[in-house]
Amino acid sequence: MRFCLEVWGTDYEKIKDICILAEKLGYYGFYYGESLAEIDLDCWSVISKLSAMTATIKLGPVITYVIPQYRNIALLAKQSATLQEISNGRLEFRTGAGARQDYATQWWYPFGINYPSAGERISLLDEGLKVLRLLWSKPEVHFSGKHFKVNAARLKNPKPSIPITVAAKRRKMMQLAATHADVWESSYLSPEQFVSVNSEFEKLSSPTTKTLLKSIELDVIIANSDSELEYKKKLFEMERAPAVLDQLLKHSLVGKPEDIVQMVRKYIDAGIDQFFLAFQDPFEYEAIELFMDTMKGFM
Repeated sequence: MRFCLEVWGTDYEKIKDICILAEKLGYYGFYYGESLAEIDLDCWSVISKLSAMTATIKLGPVITYVIPQYRNIALLAKQSATLQEISNGRLEFRTGAGARQDYATQWWYPFGINYPSAGERISLLDEGLKVLRLLWSKPEVHFSGKHFKVNAARLKNPKPSIPITVAAKRRKMMQLAATHADVWESSYLSPEQFVSVNSEFEKLSSPTTKTLLKSIELDVIIANSDSELEYKKKLFEMERAPAVLDQLLKHSLVGKPEDIVQMVRKYIDAGIDQFFLAFQDPFEYEAIELFMDTMKGFM
């Protein structure tokens, strides 16, 4: 069973310390947010630096973008191949179609980038992943598509091969994940909801499709006492909104250690192989340690 951390923020010292702690505690992966906005530092610079300070934990972006205005596809391929080499094979390439256009435009518009429509983002991702796979595996690549063109490009092929995670909940994106991914990730679903979505995903996967690991993104609020738990929930409600807290309680890991164990068991029974975790405070050492201590006792 894999447990991974999702981290964001601009305090590099805190990011570094949490990554080192996560490796020490036995977390499988440490993934940092990618954004041009002020909420994050440059993702690829940060995880490259972290690769030199760690030895076993997997590293990667929370979600990286295959948008030509943002980054050339060949540059993205070379950045990834380089990180795979300097980290001794620990890169996890994580991607998806991104947030809704009406929400995400605010993050891209100030930088002069026209955030594509949902249909165009899916088309870009589908073709972009084909190009990345080619650049990572072939001695020379020729490709001419709707969005990308490569003319006899040569890159040093990374070894081992770079695993791809695709975040997907809707039909078109699940079909894309079934085609391109090594890990399919859904987000913020209850175990019962995941069973339903997973059934749809299995129908989209052909019998010859390789076996994919199944991951789920969840928020986490964990505490040893009822009073501490209620305090953390109140903080979350103040930060997000009452309606968001209601949703959190329906499809996240919220409770004392014994409650968390039961919730995790339900997700495992539903077919989950990996947990992608966003703690209420991504730099709360005690909660991150308590969770893994709880899981070691459970597993």
